Formats: sequence, structure tokens, C-alpha cells
Amino acid sequence: MTQIAFIRKVDLPTNKQIQEVIQKLGYDFKILNDLEKQIDEDGLECSINGHQTYFETYLDETENVITEPEAEWIKPDITNQDIAISFVWGADFSAGACIGLISIALIDLSNALVYYMDDQMKYTREMLVADTPQFLAELNKQTIPNVKLQEVVKPNQTNKQTKDTFWDRLKNIFK
Repeated sequence: MTQIAFIRKVDLPTNKQIQEVIQKLGYDFKILNDLEKQIDEDGLECSINGHQTYFETYLDETENVITEPEAEWIKPDITNQDIAISFVWGADFSAGACIGLISIALIDLSNALVYYMDDQMKYTREMLVADTPQFLAELNKQTIPNVKLQEVVKPNQTNKQTKDTFWDRLKNIFK
């Protein structure tokens, strides 16, 4: 899975600044890499609610990313964002939660534009905030053995043509 944040390079915050924003949102979140550094090609090691994770990070010039055929749909949104930070992870709910929270911090600190590439979806801050508790709930289900959690009952959908959301497809991986 790949999520990309586009920002101005001069606005790229330090790991410490990102961590502080997330902690002020009330999350038990830590970046385990050097806090004085900025996100770079070395990936990030983080923890959320005591669950440690690692995911890959890549930096590239925006122009190089949006000229790729799978990213051309982003071109109209780009104005002065000159760097793209790609977050790449597998089926790991703690990584998904951390990347979502880091994306919120990048929006708050640097006016980042955030996209989930697998679904060609632009994320708003509100969408990322809404997704985080879902990632954490799934993470808790994996780490609390022998405890049966109640399933959320969804109202009947009358429109059967609705497209599965990113979240629905991610949960289906673990069914």
C-alpha cells in the first residue's frame, strides 16, 4: 500500500515536530528514529499505543512522481509542492495508523496534499482523523486474544453499487 504526501521542501518538519503534533492530538505515539532529522529515505520506525512498527519512506521531486501514469490524476491539485513523500507498508494496522497520523501532522504543519495511491483517493484531514480509530480498533482485535469483540452493525445499504472503501478492502485482507 502506498500513501503519498506532497509538500514544499522548505516546509518539511522534523520528526520531533511531527511527533509533538500527534501527541497533542491525544495519541500515545512516538517516532523512534532521530527526532532532529526529517523524514528521509531510511524509513520510519514508530510506535502507537505501545505497538512498534516500521514502514518504508521515499522522497522524490513532485514532477517525477506526477508524470508516472498511475499518478497523472493528481496533477491538477499540485501548485507549489515540490517534494513527494511516499509511505509504503503492508497489511500492518499499526503502520497504517502511524502513517495516517503522520499525514495529519504534515497537513497541519505544512499544508500537505495526501493521496492513497492504490484507490486513487485524495485524503482530507477529516478522513484521516476518522480512519485512525478504525485502524486502532483492528490493531486491538489482533492483540487481545480470546476476547470476543462486538462487531459493528452497519445499516442496510440500499445502494448496492457503492464502491468498497479503502478501509473495507483492508479489513477484507484479514477475513
